[in-house]
Amino acid sequence: MSGVYERCRRNLAEGLRVYLLVPDRSLQGAKQNAELELPARVSVESIETFVSQNLEELSDFSAKGLASGFRRLLETYNERVDRVETDKSMMIDIPRNLRR
Repeated sequence: MSGVYERCRRNLAEGLRVYLLVPDRSLQGAKQNAELELPARVSVESIETFVSQNLEELSDFSAKGLASGFRRLLETYNERVDRVETDKSMMIDIPRNLRR
């Protein structure tokens, strides 16, 4: 995890806002660690909460827009992973029923 906080430090030094997304089961521990490493400078959220909130926003809070919103969320995630991560296995295959 120390590498994660080093990356957070670099992003903060570049003037970026930092969000650390972790599985819900790890949320409390990650919040405590972030507070020790970078007090009051990192927002720690559960992946589940973050994704669901963004999905609702992208779908304009309607059932009709849910599929297209979900597709856009996955596409955006994949674009960001592709741009900055060396481990491309983090990318998500878009399900057939969501493809255009």
